[in-house]
Amino acid sequence: MRKIIKIAKLELSLMFYSPIAWFVLIIFFIQTGLTFTELLYKYETNQQLGRPLSVLTKILYAGEDGILAKVQNYLYLYIPLLTMGLMSKETSSGSIKLLYSSPVKIKEIILGKYLSMAIYNLLLAILLSSFIVVGTMSIVAVDIKFVLGGILGVYLLMSAYAAIGLFMSTLTNYQVVAAISTLAVLAFFNFIGNVGQVYDFIREITYWLSMRGRANYFVNGLIGTKDILYFLLVIFLFLILGILKLTYERKRKSLFAKTLSYSGLFVFVMGLGYVSSLPTINKYYDTTRFKDRTLTETSQEIIKRLEEPIHMTNYVNLIHSSARYGAPENRIKDLRSFEKYRRFIPKMEMNYVYYYDSITYMDTTKTMRKLVEKAARVHHVNLKNVLSPEQIRKKIDLKSEDNRFVRFIHYGDQTIPLRMFDDIYVYPNETDITSTLKRLIQKQGVVGMLTGNGERDTYKKGNDSYKYITKGLNVRGSLINSGFDVLDISLKETDTINTTLDVLVISDPKYAYSKKELQKINTYIKAGGNLLLAGEPGKQELLNPIVNTFGVAFLEGELLQESENFELDLIQSKFAKQEALKGFKFHESAVVVHPKAMGITYENTSEFETIPLLISNKENTWRRTEPFDLNIEKIVFDSINNRKEEIPVAIAMKRKINGSKEQRIVVLGDADFMSNAQVTRNSPRNVNVSFTKKMFKWFSNNEYSVSIKRPKPIDTEILMTRKQINWLKVVVLGIIPFLIAILGGTILIKRHRN
Repeated sequence: MRKIIKIAKLELSLMFYSPIAWFVLIIFFIQTGLTFTELLYKYETNQQLGRPLSVLTKILYAGEDGILAKVQNYLYLYIPLLTMGLMSKETSSGSIKLLYSSPVKIKEIILGKYLSMAIYNLLLAILLSSFIVVGTMSIVAVDIKFVLGGILGVYLLMSAYAAIGLFMSTLTNYQVVAAISTLAVLAFFNFIGNVGQVYDFIREITYWLSMRGRANYFVNGLIGTKDILYFLLVIFLFLILGILKLTYERKRKSLFAKTLSYSGLFVFVMGLGYVSSLPTINKYYDTTRFKDRTLTETSQEIIKRLEEPIHMTNYVNLIHSSARYGAPENRIKDLRSFEKYRRFIPKMEMNYVYYYDSITYMDTTKTMRKLVEKAARVHHVNLKNVLSPEQIRKKIDLKSEDNRFVRFIHYGDQTIPLRMFDDIYVYPNETDITSTLKRLIQKQGVVGMLTGNGERDTYKKGNDSYKYITKGLNVRGSLINSGFDVLDISLKETDTINTTLDVLVISDPKYAYSKKELQKINTYIKAGGNLLLAGEPGKQELLNPIVNTFGVAFLEGELLQESENFELDLIQSKFAKQEALKGFKFHESAVVVHPKAMGITYENTSEFETIPLLISNKENTWRRTEPFDLNIEKIVFDSINNRKEEIPVAIAMKRKINGSKEQRIVVLGDADFMSNAQVTRNSPRNVNVSFTKKMFKWFSNNEYSVSIKRPKPIDTEILMTRKQINWLKVVVLGIIPFLIAILGGTILIKRHRN
């Protein structure tokens, strides 16, 4: 060990007696400081403009633009400059013969030189760590543990680069050749992950070999044993390769013996790498303050309640556009989307079944067979393994899933779909997955939609229908993807409405209910069933007989709201300031949009606790009782006959039934608020979707969808002013690099004089 340390000291002295080591330190610090201060300046500007800031530690240090993310982009340029002469200068100058003749073992030479690089890399890591001090002066509550975890990842990456550079330096007498060949090997390790992704066996090998993104796991808050062992194995591999290379220069061995030793080394390293990456062995440590890279406690508790193993079958229709997500070349990404869950369910199996069947908007100029033949070639799937329409239908009916890519989770005798979504994220998130898992171990939510009298439809895609929010197959947040089952209930076909429903929805009936039908509805309400009733202006006579039974009435006429950009009958209701229903809390400027709405009045009774949810804006909204048609006449506010007022548009009611069960009722003067047209509306900005989700969550007693709320970030404020940031730039980009240059210049001058 003493000899290793002596060699390391000698190598470090030689390194710092050359300008390259100092040059790298200076440029490294300047680039890092420039990234940090520019980001700090940018977000201080946002802070001045009143824009909310979030998780500044991640923004400044991680993500895509933080210093620990950016530093990885130029490390591959620095390390080869430092390692190119470690051994090549020895061989080119002839001093290698002196080393061979000295009482120093080859492994001590390699390890000593590598130790010098490990110490130099530590200096770079210390420079990075100095930005923790800068960060504590710049922002509130820096997540120090998170940053240190990221620096560890960058250090391991530098160390792996150094081991590769050292080995490449043993292969040539020319330092430039060693540097270029090191760059080539680093490029290989960064791009090998894209090779052979369509082939199962090759995919696993090349993915493990790939170095790209390994350090990003550390940088973004997740330390895994498989990633630590990966870097250690890469370092071990190239150090041993260097030792073998120098050993075989001194001792003659047959080509067979050399091949055997090199092959054995590769097999040993790959074997360890494969074992270390198994989900059952891999361990994780989340360095984030609030464990953002780990499932929430809610999800973990639900997983603990799983008493049987689960497995997932992924059905991929090759001729559907969604096939790319389940194609072999996307397998790694697909598996990685469930990595958080595989940590807690390491034995979860994922199988892929390829098939083809008819789809909407299919190319009718070609047969399905021709389409699948082409798709199989494009996605590199063996056509022999693709099930025909007849074969897949015998196995499972996927017509209800529109014959697109869908997953089915199997648990005991239960099978539940987990879908992909038609949004920018595509993959199911923690809320989606955990809500699905929860349905496996407890009663799912049940929403009854009253039908038979022209109520809003849950199957059609028309503007007035409710398909997107209720039964939208690939709509994130739809009821069927949030833990609910949506049932159609016809009063003509049922004698009684089951009060075990989470909620019965009565939405905008076109025809009056008969006395018998009203009796069934009233019986359900009196028995304590939850109710959501939404009506449209002009339907007061149809709905008042229902709501009058619990002291509520829809007001005559229609609400109108003055607006510069929208029609008078587009109502933007705001939330009433009530603390009684915490589940409906929104920011102060949040609005729910109603294309046509009527007001609600109610009586305060001892039986029900009634709370206004949504109210009209008293500054610009009034109620008009006279008939009108905005298409043919211009309506203006008449201060003599009308008055602007705050009128309830939605109310919530609750009461105790038999001292235990709580009955919950919501009445709205608009049925369009959760229609297909409104939940996809962008202007004016609204919270219709969020409001609807929270409403059904309230009806299910907060069971669905599963809440995965985390504590709010606390590092959301920048402490420095622009002027102070500019002074920080002077220090970081000028003074400190200048001091490093002075120190390096002094040492170099003294060395030159000696």
